[in-house]
Amino acid sequence: MDIASLRNAKLADLYTAAGAYDTLAKAMSQHATDWKNGTTDRVHGSQWTGPTADAALPVLDGLTSKMSAATTELGLIGKEMRDCADAMTLAQDRLANALSEAQSKGFRVSDTGAVSWPASTNPYQAPDWETKQKAAADEISKQIAKALSDAAEADGALTDTLNKFAGHAKDKSGLDEKTAGADAYMDQFGNASNPAWRWSMPLKDAPPTEVNSWWKGLGPQGQQWYISHHPEAIGNLDGIPAEVRDQVNRKHLEDVMGPIRTKQKLGQPLDSSDKANLVLYGPIDARLADSKGDPPVYLLGLGDEGRGRAVLSFGNPDTATDISAYVPGITTTMDSLGPGANDGTNEAENALNLYRAASGKAPAGHSVASVVWLGYDSPGADLGAASTKAGKDGAPGYAQFLSGVRASHEGTQPPHVTSVGHSYGSYLVGQATKLATQPGSHYVAPDDVVFIGSPGVGVDKASDLKMPPGHVWVGAADNDVVTHAPSKLSLDPDERWYGRDPSSKHFGANRFTVDDWSRGNPIDAHTKYLNGRGGPSLDNIAAVVTGSGGVKLQGRRG
Repeated sequence: MDIASLRNAKLADLYTAAGAYDTLAKAMSQHATDWKNGTTDRVHGSQWTGPTADAALPVLDGLTSKMSAATTELGLIGKEMRDCADAMTLAQDRLANALSEAQSKGFRVSDTGAVSWPASTNPYQAPDWETKQKAAADEISKQIAKALSDAAEADGALTDTLNKFAGHAKDKSGLDEKTAGADAYMDQFGNASNPAWRWSMPLKDAPPTEVNSWWKGLGPQGQQWYISHHPEAIGNLDGIPAEVRDQVNRKHLEDVMGPIRTKQKLGQPLDSSDKANLVLYGPIDARLADSKGDPPVYLLGLGDEGRGRAVLSFGNPDTATDISAYVPGITTTMDSLGPGANDGTNEAENALNLYRAASGKAPAGHSVASVVWLGYDSPGADLGAASTKAGKDGAPGYAQFLSGVRASHEGTQPPHVTSVGHSYGSYLVGQATKLATQPGSHYVAPDDVVFIGSPGVGVDKASDLKMPPGHVWVGAADNDVVTHAPSKLSLDPDERWYGRDPSSKHFGANRFTVDDWSRGNPIDAHTKYLNGRGGPSLDNIAAVVTGSGGVKLQGRRG
């Protein structure tokens, strides 16, 4: 595959051919139905018996079977041709985007894909000019090579597909229902179940930087193709721009909730699936419906795994200079993200409180985004809360999300990213931070980490997180019962359920002031850190998020 072949390929003809096979399959299906109903079934129902009948009936049944097999084969040809045409289209769009970018920069692209640039006319600019031009040319060359590679793979797959079906036609095995059934099985469950349009996509656990590079390389047409044809593949993909994720996730939410709202309006009964979706997605739907657009709310993640997944951002993280990503603790469900009282128990309201507080403290020229991340099944108030499993299982996803925030950011300067973990969520944040700071990790660590109401984060010292000194923060009310949850294994007074108390002097974090709520129910102290009624806690966290300074510190425990 070369540039000219891909650039000039008339892929509309391939789609037309696929459509022709679809039409042929439909006609064959109708012919097979007419034959079976009008001939085979009528003969079977005629009560015809005798030697001639014994000889004729198997022949009729055999013809019916062959027609059915042919229908299956013809349908698969059209589908697989279309899959390969989709992959070729995406490759062609990627090539066109790369060539257009080269042209806009005044670069030259050879027939082999080599990219060159004109020399600088300014001798004082030359060294820097050469470095920048080479980097841009290398990226364009990489996109061209990717386009040609993807197209060659699709072309090879199409050749193999056509050869396979041509062979079945030639040796007549395509008229055998076992062969057709095997082809259909492979199409649905085998290698062919990975459609050609996915071949160019990054692998499931690819770094978000790779995802973002892939997305940009698609160009406007390729990007719109994914939005229109396969939004489910990009809505939860870290590294995809926030506006795109919001668009496709809202569309999915509307596809699910729209019919339910219509039934409710008409007084029609909801089936079991409707009721399950109402519990799962209803709170998010209501939250977005109640939003007045100030701040704008972005639906960055949505899923039905476990008890539900959702990621909401108040403000656009792709353009914000200061971003917080809040992980709530036990008993958090999708319901906790819907409309609710601003009393510290509604996690979306907590994130919104942080948005408003941080916006008030943001230095001139700064902007804020506040994310609430429910990308894991938080334990219930039962034995699940005693286990570290949910936190360990959720940590890679959160670390990937934070890396994606940086990868899709549009600013010329990297954003200031702060991880905030409350209660059990602090354990997850601690584990995610360890993943991001270990040598060779593809995850990108946050700039600051804040633990509030923590029963331990899985390490003995702040330095174990490998964050820069002074960038680990903790808020712990003295009468917050969760921050005093004793160790199940140690008698050390500083040990907590999930490790050393982060507010202790031995841990070594910056402990900021909070309102101890000494005059109220001690349980309340655990839920007020991100609430306006939590005293200085919210303002202190906002100061960390924005880097505006003025964090009020207090003595550590012990």
